[in-house]
Amino acid sequence: MKLPWDKNYLKISFHVIFTLIVIYALALLLKNAPKAILGTERFLAYTAEVLSPLIIAVIFSYVVNPAVDILQGFYYKMSKKQRKGRFEKRVAGTAMLYLILFSILLALAAFAVIGIGETDTQAIERSIRASVMGFTDTLKQFNIKLTEMGIIESEAGLFDAAMGFIKSGISRVTGYFAGKASAIGSFALDLLIGLTAAFYFLMEKEKILYIGKELIRTFMPKRGEGVLESLSEANRIFSGYISGQITDAVVMAALISVSFLIIGIDYPVIIGVISGFSNLIPYVGAIVAFILAVSVALIGGSPVKALYAAVVIILLQQLDSAVIVPRIVGKKVRLHPVLVILSLSVFGSLFGIWGMVFAVPTTALIKVMFKRLYDRQKIRIKQKP
Repeated sequence: MKLPWDKNYLKISFHVIFTLIVIYALALLLKNAPKAILGTERFLAYTAEVLSPLIIAVIFSYVVNPAVDILQGFYYKMSKKQRKGRFEKRVAGTAMLYLILFSILLALAAFAVIGIGETDTQAIERSIRASVMGFTDTLKQFNIKLTEMGIIESEAGLFDAAMGFIKSGISRVTGYFAGKASAIGSFALDLLIGLTAAFYFLMEKEKILYIGKELIRTFMPKRGEGVLESLSEANRIFSGYISGQITDAVVMAALISVSFLIIGIDYPVIIGVISGFSNLIPYVGAIVAFILAVSVALIGGSPVKALYAAVVIILLQQLDSAVIVPRIVGKKVRLHPVLVILSLSVFGSLFGIWGMVFAVPTTALIKVMFKRLYDRQKIRIKQKP
């Protein structure tokens, strides 16, 4: 018996079966999504850990490359030499940069050692002890007043709770740093290997870039030029972002130093420089400045100065986030100040600290990609009859 096969029925059956398969695959994907995301995160974390020396080398090379260009040009000018070829190694510029960075670190270490040697550690210990005793006495008096007013029943309740909270916090902080002690040694080794590799990356920059461009053109013959153009645009954005962040760090270091000098905080320049360059990570600089300034003021026995320092940091942080960063960094990456503020807010809410670090350059890249798509769509509309 011959069955009446209908092509239309076969097509409908095929589409139904295909749709069911797709729905089943999506259901499996959604069911296993948490495991897949967790596995992906672990894989990326493991890859980052294994490749951390290479990541350090690439990031460091990218950040300090403009300085090497300047130093290499200075070397040519002073030695009255000319470039011998396209792929000439930048040995002089790279060596001078490493020598300058090593000298700065050595000077800071020597300054710190001398400062510690000249510091009256017993006086600092007495100041810290007096500050702690004053704080506990204040808590006790406050607790007594609340008891007399009938707000709490026991005089020891608030004091014990506060001291328990402080002890718990100290214990957690101590445990955290103790757990990270072994990781510091591993990071130091990765940093050493990364800086060594970065020396060769910086020295042979032109050759490495040439090889990379040729590989892209060879393996992507149709889209190679477009990829290179996109990478060039990304380089412009990220280099502008880095230079903008460094400018912001210098401005904040100067503002914090001058402000602390005016209100009489000890070591204003040191605190300002550390806080300003900590500001390369959004909001971290404010936390560092707050902790350093308030701690130094309290150790010096001046709670009023500590209060002034806290107010100054809050005001400067508001100025930085609302005016300085949008103006300086936004101008470098060609983003409107409003977009800079919104990107920091959105990416910070979604991805935390690292979201804020990459918020501005990522938004700038999205803006460039959207503009290209918009321009292409306009051209297509004009070409239609």
